[in-house]
Amino acid sequence: MCKILILVNDLHIGGIQKSLIEFLNYLSKRNLKIDLIVWEANGVLEKEIPGSVNVIYYQYPKTWKAVKDEKKIFKKILAFKELLTFKFFDKIIKKPWLFFPKIKEEYQKVICYNQDGYSRFYAVDNVLYGEKFLWFHHGSYEFSKREYALDQKYFNKFRNVITVSEANKKMLSEHFPLHINRFHVIPNIINAEKIIEDSLSEVADLKKAVETKTFITVSRFSKEKGIHLAIEVADELKNRGLKFKWYFIGDGDIFSEIEKIIQQKNLSSECVLLGMKKNPYPYIKQADLYIQTSLVESQSITIHEALVLKKLIVTTNLPALTEALQNGKLGVLCEKNKESFVRQIMNLLENQKAQDTLKLSVDEYVVSNEKAYRAIDKLF
Repeated sequence: MCKILILVNDLHIGGIQKSLIEFLNYLSKRNLKIDLIVWEANGVLEKEIPGSVNVIYYQYPKTWKAVKDEKKIFKKILAFKELLTFKFFDKIIKKPWLFFPKIKEEYQKVICYNQDGYSRFYAVDNVLYGEKFLWFHHGSYEFSKREYALDQKYFNKFRNVITVSEANKKMLSEHFPLHINRFHVIPNIINAEKIIEDSLSEVADLKKAVETKTFITVSRFSKEKGIHLAIEVADELKNRGLKFKWYFIGDGDIFSEIEKIIQQKNLSSECVLLGMKKNPYPYIKQADLYIQTSLVESQSITIHEALVLKKLIVTTNLPALTEALQNGKLGVLCEKNKESFVRQIMNLLENQKAQDTLKLSVDEYVVSNEKAYRAIDKLF
C-alpha cells in the first residue's frame, strides 16, 4: 500500500483548506495510507477530514507570556525549556522547523499543501523518506529576501512544485526561472454536487427585497482580497442612487477595520458583514451578482463555486481570474480601481441583453475536475 504524508498549516475556513478536503476525499477513494500533519488544531474544517485519514497535530511552543502565566511549577519549567529550545533553532540555527521531530517512517510521497509557514522546509529537512511535492496556492510571490533565498534552495529538493492554474505557474516561473521545469499545474477540485446540494439550505440573515439588488462576496478579510476596494465601490454605487444590499461572508485580520470604515461611510444599510459561514452557498445562490474585488488570486475557488451556481460574476482582471472566466466570456472583468468596478456593475445591471448573453454562457458551462483528476492520477 502506498503511504502518503501531507502537511498543512491549519484547517480553518479558506481556499487552501477547502481544496485540501476535496483532495483528501479524492485520495481516500484509492488504496492509499494517508497521514496528515496539521500545525494548528481546532480548525472548523477538521470535521470534514475523511475518516480513513490519520491526523497528527503539532503544537507550537507557548509564548513568553503564556509561560509566565503558567501556575503549575513543573509545567512552567517544561514550557520554559521547550521555548528556549525553539528560540535556539529559530535565532541561532535560523531553522525553527528543526525544533519539531524528525520523521523516519518510509513514505512514498510527501506533500506540503501550503507554500507558507514551516511546512515546506520541514518536509525537506525533517521527513527522511519519500518523494517531496510542494503545492503553491498564492497568486503572487510576497516573501522576504531570506525566504526567497531559502525557496531558491529548497525548491530544488522537491520533485515538483504544483501550481493551481496556468497563470499561477507563469507567475512563479518569472520569480524562479531556474526551476521552471519543476512547476506543474493541478487545479483545485471543485465538488459541484455538494455545492448545489448545500445551496438549497434555508438562511435567515439574507432577505431579498423588490427593487433592491443583492450582491455577495465570499472572501478572507485580508489586504490582497481587496475588501477596501469593495467598500469604495459600494460607496460610489450608493452615491449614484443604486438600491442594493452587499453581503460579505468571511473573516480575517482586517475585519474590524472594514467594519469601522462601513460605519464611517454610513454604509451599514448597504454593506452587511455576515462573518464566517461554513456553508456560504445559499447566499451565493440568492445573489443577483457575485462580486470579487481581489488584488491577487491564484485559482479562486469561490469564482468556480459561483459558476457552479450559475451566477453573474463581476471580478478583477487578474491572470488567474481571466483564465477561469475565459477572457470575459463567463464573467465581467474589471481593472483594480473603483471607477472600473462601478462602471461595469452599472452597465451590466442596466443592460438586459448583456445579462442574457452572459447568463447563457454561464448556463452552458460545466465546471469539470477532469484535468485535476488526470494530473493527480499521473502524480500517484
